[in-house]
Amino acid sequence: MEPKKPNLLFIFSDQHRKFDLGCYGNCEVMTPNLDALASVGLRFEHCCSNSPVCVPARGSLLTGVHAQTHGAFTNDLPIRYDLESIADVLNRAGYHTGYIGKWHLCGVPRDQYVDRARRLGFTEWKVANCNHDYLNCYYDDEENLRHRPGGYEPEIFGGLAEEFLQRNSRSDRPFALFLSFATPHDSHTAVGEEYKEIYREKQVTLRPNATETIMFNLKKSITHAQQAEYTRGYYGHITAIDRQVGKLLTGLRENGALDHTLVIYTADHGDMLGSQGLRDKQLPYEESIGVPLIAAWKGHISAGVSTQMISLVDLPVTVAGLLGLQFTQPKDGLDCSALFKGGKAVQQQCYLYDLYPCHQAADKGLRAWRGLRTQQYTYAVHGDGTDWLLFDNDADPYQQHNLVKDAAYAQVRKELKAVLDNYVLQQDAYLEGEDYIRFADRQADFDQSQTYFGRPTLQEIENSRKPSDLPE
Repeated sequence: MEPKKPNLLFIFSDQHRKFDLGCYGNCEVMTPNLDALASVGLRFEHCCSNSPVCVPARGSLLTGVHAQTHGAFTNDLPIRYDLESIADVLNRAGYHTGYIGKWHLCGVPRDQYVDRARRLGFTEWKVANCNHDYLNCYYDDEENLRHRPGGYEPEIFGGLAEEFLQRNSRSDRPFALFLSFATPHDSHTAVGEEYKEIYREKQVTLRPNATETIMFNLKKSITHAQQAEYTRGYYGHITAIDRQVGKLLTGLRENGALDHTLVIYTADHGDMLGSQGLRDKQLPYEESIGVPLIAAWKGHISAGVSTQMISLVDLPVTVAGLLGLQFTQPKDGLDCSALFKGGKAVQQQCYLYDLYPCHQAADKGLRAWRGLRTQQYTYAVHGDGTDWLLFDNDADPYQQHNLVKDAAYAQVRKELKAVLDNYVLQQDAYLEGEDYIRFADRQADFDQSQTYFGRPTLQEIENSRKPSDLPE
C-alpha cells in the first residue's frame, strides 16, 4: 500500500506584520505557540507581501501569480476563477481540501455567498467573504447555508478548524486545510474581552519610527498615545490567534498527525501602526510589506532562521514543491522549497507594487507605486516610473533616511531601477489612476465596487479632474 501523503495546515492572518511576534523580537506581544513552532521549524526574516493589501495579496497567495495576472489588483475586485490554484493541485493529488475563514476574492457585496464555481477548487467550506465585525461572527457552509454562531471570530474559526483536523487526522486520505483569520486587521476595539484584559495594563511601545502625530486620513490625525491604545487591541487579536494555533497543534499531536503535517503560518500583509506617521498598509515600508513566515515539518524542514528572500506569490508553488506536487499552468511565483531544506538562494529580490490605491490609501492621498525589496535595499518608484524611495535597510533599519537623491547611492539606484524596469515590462506598465484601470480592462468591476462603497466611478473621477490636471 502506498504511504499516505503528508498533510498540510496553512494558517494565515490579516494584517499581521512580522515585527509583532515574540520570535521576531517583540517581547510585549504574547505569542508562545507561534514562538514554539518557530523554535522547532524555520523562520524567515524576509517574507514580503508583493502587493500589501488584502485582495491582491490573497489572490497571489492562492494562485501563485501576481495581481496583474489574477485580476484582483485592488480591494473588492473579483479574482479570475479560471486560474489554477493550490487547491486544484492538491485535489488532483487526492487531498481533501478545506478553507475556513475570510475569503475576500469575489468583489462586492462583501457579505455575499460564494458559490462553488468561485471557490478556486476548495471542497470543504466554512467562509465569510469579508466580515470585520469580529464580535459577531458568521460563516457560510458548502451549501451556502449561513451560520450565525456569534462570538469572537478567531475562536469560532479556530473551533471549526479544530473540528476539521479532528475528523480528518486519522483518515487514510491526506488533508489540506487553509485557515484564514480576519484579524488582527482593525477594528482594534472589537477584541474578545479575555484578550483585551491581557493588554489593559501592559506597556505597548510603538516602533522608533512612529511619530507624535499620525495620519488617519487627509482630514483626521491621531496622537502617538491613541495609536498605542489601538495597538493594545492589535496585540489582543494576535494573542487570540496564537491561542488557536496552540490548540490546533495540540490536537494534531494528540491524534498522531503532527509529525506527518506541514504547518505554515504567514499573513497577507502588515500594518504601519504609526510608523512613518501612517496607519494601515499599501506602502513599500517594511511595516507594510514584511510578514511572518514560519514553517515546520519534522524531518523535512530545516530548523533555524533564513535570511533569504521569499514572497507570498512564491508560497503556492513552494508548498506544492515541498509536498512533491506541481502546478500545470505557468506561475510568476518561484519554487523556493530548497530554502526550507537549507538550500541556496532562489532569488535576490521580491517584486512589490500597489497598482491602484484604494479606500484607506486613497483617503490618505497616496499614489500607485512599484518597487523591490532586496536583502539590503528597498527601492520604490511612483506609478509613472519616477523615483520615490530608496532605503539601505542594513544601515537604516527604521527607514528614516531616503537616499533616492543621494549621489553616493546613484549607482545602486540605477541598478535597482534596471531590475525593476524588467519586472514592470514583464508584468504590467508604468501607469496609475484611471489609466491603469483602463489598461487592465477592469472598468465595469471597478465601477461596481466604487458604487458599492459610495465612491466615484471611473467616469466621475475623470469628469472631476480640473483642466490644469489634464495633460497638454
